[in-house]
Amino acid sequence: MKFLTIGLGHCGGKIADDFKRAAIDKKGMIMDVCAINSDVADLATHRNISEENKLLIGSGKGAAKNWQEGHEAALQSETNIKAFVSKLLSVDTDIVLLTLGEGGGTGSGVAPIIAETVSSLGRTCIAVVTLPFETESVRAKVNAAMGIDLLYRHEAVKAVICIENDKLTAHYPDKLLTEAYEKVNEIAVRTFLDLIDLANLPSRADRIDESELISIFKYPGFATLANFQTTANMVEDIATTLRRSWNTSLFAEIDAGSASGVIFGVQGPTHLFTTIQVDAIRRTLHELLAGKDAMLGIYPSEHLRWISYIGILTGMDVPDKVRCLLEKAKAEYQQHEQILEAKAKLKKEGLGFSLTAQPRTQQHAQSSSRQETGSGKLERMVDSLGAGRLDVSSSLPEVIQLIISRRGERFALEELVKLLQSESDIDDERSAVAAILELQNRGYLVEIKKNIYQVV
Repeated sequence: MKFLTIGLGHCGGKIADDFKRAAIDKKGMIMDVCAINSDVADLATHRNISEENKLLIGSGKGAAKNWQEGHEAALQSETNIKAFVSKLLSVDTDIVLLTLGEGGGTGSGVAPIIAETVSSLGRTCIAVVTLPFETESVRAKVNAAMGIDLLYRHEAVKAVICIENDKLTAHYPDKLLTEAYEKVNEIAVRTFLDLIDLANLPSRADRIDESELISIFKYPGFATLANFQTTANMVEDIATTLRRSWNTSLFAEIDAGSASGVIFGVQGPTHLFTTIQVDAIRRTLHELLAGKDAMLGIYPSEHLRWISYIGILTGMDVPDKVRCLLEKAKAEYQQHEQILEAKAKLKKEGLGFSLTAQPRTQQHAQSSSRQETGSGKLERMVDSLGAGRLDVSSSLPEVIQLIISRRGERFALEELVKLLQSESDIDDERSAVAAILELQNRGYLVEIKKNIYQVV
């Protein structure tokens, strides 16, 4: 089985580096690993990845924890990225895996461009992402929310697997933060590689093969990895243990009932796998995943003193943790912008010192007033059209082609309206605003600040 793992940014590069180190001794698996980063010093720390499998983009100084800078660096290096990935992607590559931290600038901004590159090469991919701590800055939350949204929308991304940093406190309360991060990487890597081991492990009962492992990712959406182990003498009923331990790992908590497909491999001492026990496991999966695609592998062994299960659940709904992240990112960003606007207003007013009676000219005041009136009118249109939009379907194909030609560019709301009026068959401002909202809904535009849009 052949993998290509692409580590993006600081966190993603470290996970990819750990994948390479762990895969060296694995039989039946070939792991090609590379790293893409905007920070030259960080790129040099990945000692298990060869120099020819590292790609530096941007200035080499990082992305200032800003997803827009990471995205811009990737757009400017798109030709180099495509050549780099194409060189590593072979005909017999089974799975392309992206690893990244959603919260930094490089991983969050670069990942959608890598997904586009993989798609242009005729492949799909899986993304393993870490979510920022709840106590991290508004910038980290916005990076993560924007990055996950753009990644999730992309058709080439078949599964997004989330790791919760917030669970580190509960799992490793006394460890140093660096050690805890290493444990997170280790669990992500080990769970994936253990699944591959099962696909190559013989069994006298039902087993999972490599083709089943690859096919489970045909169900798009969020996914999770399940990994649980305990001593065999602590288990009387495997099915009950299965139910109780769904959400005990560092992966984001999920609603198993929303999954479209699942693969599970259960290992343990032979005496635990009676016909009743195995039937109970099947019933548990059937109840949770009625009418869904569930594949089960049973691996009994006389010499084992522990019991474990490993699994992948795919095609799931958005996890509650991700929904909460999106809501908090938006609320904290709006609060942050209000604070900045208030400070900017105070600065514009000055310190109150003046040698004249009128510190600002009447002409400047009137000009500012006209600008505020124009932008305010368009803002009101956005608000009013949000509930009930005009039908602009007849103009939309032309508008989409126009926007695609401006990929990577940023526009103020007023500039976008004028662009659509001047270069499409849309004449009035109201229809132009309706078209902008539809483009945003379809993923062609992202509002990166209030009334500032970027073509993606």
